[in-house]
Amino acid sequence: MAAIISYFNRNDDLSAMEGMEVYEFTGDPVAFVKDCMDRYRESYISNDKINSILAKSKTATRKDIIERRLPKKTQNKAGDFGEILSYYLWTETWAADTNIRPMKLRWKENPDIPSHLVDVILLKREDSDNASINDKMVTIESKVWTSRMGDGHSSLSEALEGALKDETERAAKAIPYLVIQYERDDEYGLAEQVKRFGDPVTVAYQKAHCAMAIVDASQMNDHLANFDKALKAANPHIPIYFLPFNNLKAVYLEIYNNLPNK
Repeated sequence: MAAIISYFNRNDDLSAMEGMEVYEFTGDPVAFVKDCMDRYRESYISNDKINSILAKSKTATRKDIIERRLPKKTQNKAGDFGEILSYYLWTETWAADTNIRPMKLRWKENPDIPSHLVDVILLKREDSDNASINDKMVTIESKVWTSRMGDGHSSLSEALEGALKDETERAAKAIPYLVIQYERDDEYGLAEQVKRFGDPVTVAYQKAHCAMAIVDASQMNDHLANFDKALKAANPHIPIYFLPFNNLKAVYLEIYNNLPNK
């Protein structure tokens, strides 16, 4: 599989002009969909879990097991698409040093209910036994937009607002949630590792709360024009990523149409 980032090119001029990271989708959409299939299925359920269910159930099929975990509503497919894309862009490229990588979509109670708290949270423990100032937390707030543009709408503004909520509230709440979920999965080692991030005072750790807007390329200029520049100027510490995507809706629907067969 090719790295997800290989399907995008950084627009250096626009990135410098807008003060954000602009990556335009320039790859082959057919190859992109193919490279996404295993990644996206894995985000909902592992092969080991599928095989375990098949071994214990008299009626389950692989297709049914996967299909039950996928969102039915188009808007929820869009939301999950953005979260999973964010997860792999960061774990493969921008936060490849993280070593605790919760796949939160596996824990959803209902496929058409958004996952709890932060969209994506990634953690780094430098030493599994001792807290370190080099430990790190990364969160990503992801917004996907393919609908008609409303007056003044910008997914960039919405993503930045969400990242600020992650910074001030949701990231802290996500830590006990992760501990509980790992304990439910009998992943007690990971639960113990995550607990360290519940105490940022005794030994501080690094934090990055990121905003990501994924939009159809035909609407990129509108999202940029409507972006709340005052909000951006007041929060220069929040990294902002902007991904214009040709035929975005067709691409993510193609992924979800084919996922049950993976």
